[in-house]
Amino acid sequence: MNNLEKYLDHVIGQRPANFETPPESDSESTPNLVAGVFRRWYLVLLIFFVMCIVGIPAIWLLIKPLYNVTGAIRVAPILSNILTGEADKGEISNYQSFIYTQAEMVTSSQVVQRVADDLIDRNLSFFENEATAPVTKLKQRLNGEKIRPELASILKRAISDEVISVAPAKHTELIKVTMESTNPAEAKQIVDAFIRAYMAVEVSSSTQSEDRKLNVLEDERKVLTEKLQSQREAIRQLAQEYGTTALGSRQDMMLQRVTTLLGELTKLEAHRINLETRVQLLEQTKEQAIVPEELLRMRNEYINSDPAIQEITRSIVQFEKDLITAKQTLASGNPALEQKQQLLDAFQSRLEEKRKAIANNFDGIASEEVAKTSKEKLFNAQTELEQTRAYEKRLQEVLAKEDTQTIELGRKQLAIQDMEYQLGLDKEMYDTVCRRIRELEMERKRPARISVAYNADIAYIRDKRIKYTIALMFGAMACGMLLAYLRDRADLSLRTPDDVVKCIGVRIIGTTTSPDAVREALLPKQVVQDYQTIRANLGLLNGGGIPKRLVVTSPGMQEGKTTFAINLATSFAKAGKRVLLIDGDLRKPDVRRILNIPKGSRGLQDVLFGGDFDRAVCSMADTGLDVLVADSRNAADAYELLSLPFTAQYIGTISQKYDHVIIDSPPLLAFPDALLWAKIADAVILTSFAGHTTAPALKEAKERIARINVRVLGTILSNVRVGHSYYHYAYNYYSRDGQRRKKRERTDIKLLLPTHSKEDTTSDF
Repeated sequence: MNNLEKYLDHVIGQRPANFETPPESDSESTPNLVAGVFRRWYLVLLIFFVMCIVGIPAIWLLIKPLYNVTGAIRVAPILSNILTGEADKGEISNYQSFIYTQAEMVTSSQVVQRVADDLIDRNLSFFENEATAPVTKLKQRLNGEKIRPELASILKRAISDEVISVAPAKHTELIKVTMESTNPAEAKQIVDAFIRAYMAVEVSSSTQSEDRKLNVLEDERKVLTEKLQSQREAIRQLAQEYGTTALGSRQDMMLQRVTTLLGELTKLEAHRINLETRVQLLEQTKEQAIVPEELLRMRNEYINSDPAIQEITRSIVQFEKDLITAKQTLASGNPALEQKQQLLDAFQSRLEEKRKAIANNFDGIASEEVAKTSKEKLFNAQTELEQTRAYEKRLQEVLAKEDTQTIELGRKQLAIQDMEYQLGLDKEMYDTVCRRIRELEMERKRPARISVAYNADIAYIRDKRIKYTIALMFGAMACGMLLAYLRDRADLSLRTPDDVVKCIGVRIIGTTTSPDAVREALLPKQVVQDYQTIRANLGLLNGGGIPKRLVVTSPGMQEGKTTFAINLATSFAKAGKRVLLIDGDLRKPDVRRILNIPKGSRGLQDVLFGGDFDRAVCSMADTGLDVLVADSRNAADAYELLSLPFTAQYIGTISQKYDHVIIDSPPLLAFPDALLWAKIADAVILTSFAGHTTAPALKEAKERIARINVRVLGTILSNVRVGHSYYHYAYNYYSRDGQRRKKRERTDIKLLLPTHSKEDTTSDF
């Protein structure tokens, strides 16, 4: 009996297959988590080492120790008066409120801006990583200036982030300015700059509150001095025009002159009214009537002054004389007398006519003269009126000017009086301020209330790198465990028999152990025991008998079905059974290659096409196994060949010669050939590969077989670890026995193949 037969005679400690899904419980979450993490332990170590290799140097290079740099300002609660020696009272009503107010002042905008101005040219690295405002940066670029960050905003951000903090120290008189930084030298400069800026803001010339009052009084004195000078200059300029500030007598003289001009203007207005009345009357009458007596006199004078009238009158007088003489000398009826009388009458008539003509002429001339005289009088009156109005207007202008000058003079006098009064008040205030300044100057030598207690120095050092390193290691471990658990949960592949039962609900016929989980010396024994267990379970699950025709298939490729079919057939043959192994994968046959059967041998296609079975079958001399191989000549017509009716009949005829017929079929989910073989056979065994076969694939394969009413005996889970094997106790037994003997023994087994041998790896798993 060879070694394999000796192993077959051993009693196999079988673990009953679990066909029911175990009830879920809350207690399983923790074991599942631990199991998933341990299953993916390499991810945990990988993440741990990667994060540690990257993170720890980064922590020690990028994170520097934090230096706590502190400076302090002293605020004295009580000061003594230098003159009296008494303690001041009431200057600080609430010391705590005062010191907290001063602490707030240290971080005020005014102090921060002074600090920024003080540090802007020192090129501190604290400000290098901060970005400047885009507008400022653009202006600086256009002007060719060096781009500088907004230091004030950076300092304010540091204060808000508590990188720089200012707070009164409890139970002391100190206000501490603290900064945490990795660069202690720069931190000292910044803290000292805050102290200097605060001292400059609060006590620019002195640290005493009296100094601030003195500065105010000094400023007030300067203002009052300038005001007094300006007031004196204003009074001098007002008085310079008149040469004196006493303007009363001059104002009286100007008032008298205004009064005189006002009287003259009144008279002129009365004369203007008279002229306006005359002009109005002349304009209404147009012609002025002459007195009748005067007109008669003028008419008589005009007539009598005419030479013709005078000559005729003399002639009449001469003729009257001659007539009188003639009457005296001549008789009354004398013709000469009548002739003279007629001549006298003629001259008298001529005289009357002439007088009438001259009177008419006088009347015409008189009318023209009257009209001309009226016009002349109207023109003269109008001319006089215009002259009077012009004179009146000029007089009004002079009066207005004099009146304005008089009023302006009065206003200047009032302004001078007001300025002199205000000058007196300001002079009094100036004397008061000067007196108060002298008093405060006496107080300047007493100690300052606010002073620098000590400059910036390192208070303590805080190095967080060790804590960060430990935290990183724990975080890396946690991330690795989380990733391993998530990867395990996302992996739908089946790894243990329990996974198959819970997820699919299909029975487990047996398992094959992974070669990587067993020592090389013990691997043959473990493989033999695995297949003995599978044979035993097949007999138990089938009511004491193993079906004659078994189809071995798998959901997909590379899941160990060919290796399992060869090993199962070999195991049956070694047990003394007549076994036929058929390579039913006509698309990609691998049995010939794995068993090293010569290529010239006939195959399954020859038998199905009517060839001699005895000549086509190949017997393995060392195991007694008959093998009917296949080739890929009719790969495209594999389905049509298997679906022919005589194929099932011929396989049935062949099966009568053997105790067991094991058929290796193509993957069930890849080709329909496996379903045809399943209909031909008595039962189907599904193989699955631990870590490769997924639960959905195995479940779908089972459902497809169930649809054609073919019995599935169960599944074989290959490549499991020793702890999940159905024969793991035997492995421990042999392992301990080997350690006890301290020798290695290679078992002479040539027929059983490992679960994933090198040859099978190139085939279907």
